[in-house]
Amino acid sequence: MEESKMLQSAKIKYIFPIGFFLALFLDGSINLVFSKALFAYPYSMVSNLTILWMILAIFFEGETKLPIATWAAGVGLVFDWYYTGVFGVNMFILPVLVIIVQWVKVFFKPTFLSILLTFFLTLTLYESAFYIVFSLVHYTTVASAEFVAYNLAPTLALNLCFFVLLYLPIKSLFRHTRGANFRSID
Repeated sequence: MEESKMLQSAKIKYIFPIGFFLALFLDGSINLVFSKALFAYPYSMVSNLTILWMILAIFFEGETKLPIATWAAGVGLVFDWYYTGVFGVNMFILPVLVIIVQWVKVFFKPTFLSILLTFFLTLTLYESAFYIVFSLVHYTTVASAEFVAYNLAPTLALNLCFFVLLYLPIKSLFRHTRGANFRSID
């Protein structure tokens, strides 16, 4: 029994970072391939599968305590290097979000709706923090109202669709790698 538990733990320790980086590069690919639809003036929708994977991993990691904040810093650094060119923004924001979500998740039962709400709020916080930092370093001059209407709202809509589509497959993946002790999560 203990050997089976260790094997399950080993599986998730490999699957988690692979999924994290896969989500990172899928974000870039989706944004590039569908750029005409996602970035049609004045609206801007940004794929955030990385945040989705991170949130679901926090809720579905089970007894295996994954170093999600550490991986988030690494993924954030790659994101900054690969996509934005402003180093440190995502490397700081992503681990902070992980810590906040890990703290908040203990206060409620992990159901579809509670995880959806957590994802919604985390994504709002992420996009807002990104906007604030980029405003401070003068990378953007968009007014707050325009940011909310033309960037935040469409981004939330797109990513909530991704959440609904990917929730069960990702949950099943974690359930499969976690074994029987994971079955208690709805």
